[in-house]
Amino acid sequence: METRRIVWRILGGIALVAVLALGFLGYTLPEIRLNWETLAAMCGF
Repeated sequence: METRRIVWRILGGIALVAVLALGFLGYTLPEIRLNWETLAAMCGF
């Protein structure tokens, strides 16, 4: 049980870092227009 909890925590942290990195990239590079619609489309929603 404890191992599963640690794995989910690590996966959640990786997902959070990925979303923040994409947001930072979109903020620093104005030619890349990242908004919530395109981010959702990249994730398959």
